[in-house]
Amino acid sequence: MKNSTLKYILPAVFLLISFFSCRKILDREPLSALTDKQIWESERAATAYLDTVYYDQMPCWPYGMANPGGCSRVYNNWFWDGWVKNWQFVNFGNGNGTDEAISPHRYSDKVLLGTATYDWLENYDNAAAGVKLNWAVNTYGDIRTCNNILDHIDQATFGQTAKNYIKAQAMFWRAWAYYKLVKDVGGVPLILKAQEAIADLTQVQQPRNKTSECVTQILKDLDDAIALLPDFWKGADLGRVDKGAAMAFKGRVLLFFASPLFHGLNGIASWQKAYDANLAAKNFLAGMGKGLYPVYGDIWNVELNKEQVMFRRFTYPDAYYAAPGNAPLRYSADDWDNDMPSLELVNAFPMKDGSRFIPSAATYPTLFQNRDDRFYASIYYNGAPVQFTPKMAAKNEYYWTYLTEPSFTPEGGVTGTLNRVVTDGNWIGQGMGELNGFFLKLKGVDRDAAMVEQSDVDWPEIRYAEVLMNYGEAANELGKTGEALQVLYDIRQRAGISAGTGNYGITAAGIDDIRKAYQDERFVEFAFEGKRWDDLRRWKKFDLLRGTQRHSLAITLKAGQTDPAPMDDINKVYNKFNYTVITTDKTNLSIPDKMYIYGLPFSFLSRNPKLQQNMLWGGTFDPFM
Repeated sequence: MKNSTLKYILPAVFLLISFFSCRKILDREPLSALTDKQIWESERAATAYLDTVYYDQMPCWPYGMANPGGCSRVYNNWFWDGWVKNWQFVNFGNGNGTDEAISPHRYSDKVLLGTATYDWLENYDNAAAGVKLNWAVNTYGDIRTCNNILDHIDQATFGQTAKNYIKAQAMFWRAWAYYKLVKDVGGVPLILKAQEAIADLTQVQQPRNKTSECVTQILKDLDDAIALLPDFWKGADLGRVDKGAAMAFKGRVLLFFASPLFHGLNGIASWQKAYDANLAAKNFLAGMGKGLYPVYGDIWNVELNKEQVMFRRFTYPDAYYAAPGNAPLRYSADDWDNDMPSLELVNAFPMKDGSRFIPSAATYPTLFQNRDDRFYASIYYNGAPVQFTPKMAAKNEYYWTYLTEPSFTPEGGVTGTLNRVVTDGNWIGQGMGELNGFFLKLKGVDRDAAMVEQSDVDWPEIRYAEVLMNYGEAANELGKTGEALQVLYDIRQRAGISAGTGNYGITAAGIDDIRKAYQDERFVEFAFEGKRWDDLRRWKKFDLLRGTQRHSLAITLKAGQTDPAPMDDINKVYNKFNYTVITTDKTNLSIPDKMYIYGLPFSFLSRNPKLQQNMLWGGTFDPFM
């Protein structure tokens, strides 16, 4: 958080459902010596206590590693909060675990291959990878902090306005934390009072509440928070959750549970409620000056722009993150291969006139020509005329991803060496690593950072575009075709797509076709923003991943051709290369339906015998009620 107390926190001990977790983090002026009574006598101390939750729960760039500046890897899925705190070997939460990106080194995790069990998820261990299995530790710990605030804040002795704001933020974050758990496993023990730290844990064990009961509480907390939150924050508080962010998040919650996976929870989260909430958020935010930022590629570069609804702020050296896996090795430190765009994603970006890109041997050589603006903001392709980092500018070169001396394998992979124009001295085989033709270009990649470990681009967790598309998707399900189509037109207009006859290339008319258009548009609009996996889950669209492999494009220098110069125009030299489609997984993906809702790890079931396993995982708990 830039120039904000939100990056400072105090030590706390949290009691979870059935076990203890102790977490200590430094504060510039540690408050651990204060008594509980003193905390509620000081607005500053109470705010610092609240800020422990911000530290844990406020999403940051989802591909940055934990670092001294205060940014932990926060995902919108079960592999953080912490089912598995790792990003190379168990690759959910980033594009490598979906169809957004290829799998590093032909590594296909067990979830996508259909061989994962909750025992595997629990027992998987790789010390070198830093894997930690720690289900719900941070989440329930922060729920307890929120509960403790709500238990005491009304008796605090400082001003009422400050008390209201602290209370509202605590209610928001309790809703946020429960949503992350419930959307992944269904109903969980709904704990709304801070439990005492007692030796006999059987006294605090609780059974799972119904999913509908949990969602009802989430929505109540959000409504109560919305009523008390300020319209906006100023100065050092910029980046805190305000009324518009809470309204937008409520719309996201209702959209998720209205979707086919939970099918509205018997009316708790109907399409009508999702529509109403997202329309209200859209109108409120527009009244506060929010809207689509005119240049898509600048959303991540221009601080505090009007598209950012909920965002985490960064300033090096106070708050920053490391993102070495997203830059080519030549400009990185000690890592690469994270979120390298799949050919499926590359193909999905529309043309400038709004039509589909038609992939073929004839079109791949010029795939970079006449695409929409989001393509150029998201995809770094062979010879792209953009300098990725200051190191790249210093070398006076573009990045070239083509190979020399390639050898194709029967499995569809390729072995070779990186070209001589930007030689890194590295060799990576099997069609992966820097043999992929593409890199992530913009989102969260700080192209001004002197070192990738010192990145400090603000991370927008909720953009106005998401609010618009959540509203439009719900509108379509209610038969409000005109409203749904207008959102798609607005999104595509901002993407630089020509209007054509006024439909920006959208030919869908009926509900089913418009639903498909929304699914396609979200794929490219929100690429690498941590939304794809939950979209596939809520739509029940694992069929997009099953029975096939992800693909990449092996780009190789033609026999007899000379290398391009480091800053040659790719539009003039693209015909120097061959372009070959390769597969990038071990085998065809076979993700099972039971992965739509995850199973509880065995150790947690054994620690708390009142917990029931989900039905799809052999238990008796119905997560869809």
